[in-house]
Amino acid sequence: MRAAHPWPGREPPGLVRPSRWWPARRSAFDTAGPGLLRHRIWMAAPLILQCSLMAGVAWWISQSFFGHGTPIFAATAALICLTSSMGGRGRQAVDLFVGVAAGVVVGQGLRALHTGNAFWLIVPAIALTMAMAALVNPRPLTYIQAGAAVLIVVAVGASSSPVEYLVDAAVGGLVGLLGSQVLFTPDPVKLVEEPVRKILRDTADALRTAGEALRRGSAAQAGVACERARDAHARLGELSGARAAAQRVTGRTVRGRRRLGRLRRADRPLDDVDVLIAAVLLLCDDVQVRLARAGAPASDPLPARLTELADGVAELAARPMPVMATASPDRRRRAADPTPPSFPAPPCAEEVAATEVYLH
Repeated sequence: MRAAHPWPGREPPGLVRPSRWWPARRSAFDTAGPGLLRHRIWMAAPLILQCSLMAGVAWWISQSFFGHGTPIFAATAALICLTSSMGGRGRQAVDLFVGVAAGVVVGQGLRALHTGNAFWLIVPAIALTMAMAALVNPRPLTYIQAGAAVLIVVAVGASSSPVEYLVDAAVGGLVGLLGSQVLFTPDPVKLVEEPVRKILRDTADALRTAGEALRRGSAAQAGVACERARDAHARLGELSGARAAAQRVTGRTVRGRRRLGRLRRADRPLDDVDVLIAAVLLLCDDVQVRLARAGAPASDPLPARLTELADGVAELAARPMPVMATASPDRRRRAADPTPPSFPAPPCAEEVAATEVYLH
């Protein structure tokens, strides 16, 4: 006779089914897995190369042309200038130089009055330096660099003069500005183009999936279409950030000012993208509600219409942002045309909205 299970309907204490701990283990593996780590390194590789190269150049210039033995501030300044967000690297250079100047002045003054107690040297040094930074340029980097500079001056101030520190900071800042404003400036049009392509691809997938769901009468597939539309809607924040970054690049860099006209032509029609996404969201939701109620394949021309719209949006995603053509036979004629080329998103939005009304 089989003995009764001591824990009927549940696991013994301390025993966890693999189905319960495997999702957590899989989630941790995805967070720190080799694929994600490779992706992070690949995405950071351009910035890593830029910073290492320009920091080395700043160090070499300070050593070769000014005879400084250990130009720490030169390499640090170049590194900090290039690690700022796009369009903010010039301001970063100013914040850095102000912080270094405040740290050097306060550090040299307190070293002359040092009584021998490290506590009574470090505390007023940090406090006075940050106070000076607040009076001149109250930004986070200014505070950080001022504190770091005064610590370096207090620790190794006897090996270099204050002028050397300021010269090194100026050299590093200028090298960093050369890299950020001239050599490594991103194209503002391409900054905006990538999120627009992603949004349009997700929108095309949502429309195509909704049309296929109507053909098959599948409410589950209509739910997938809603997910695709939500993915497109979630990317609107990425697009907004890219547009803001592109505006900063055009206002603060040399290459950005040269691309200002192209960016304006590309950016103007993007105000209607949210209208397109909202219409697609409503449409996919209506398709799901319709199939949940009826559950039968659609016999009207709506599926074909949705597929046609999806093909149009996909074709739109494959096209470049609206810039003046440079390799077309009728280049002169189009260059003389006073009407700039436009990004034809609004017609698609109107068609989708019309289809959504037709669905009811």
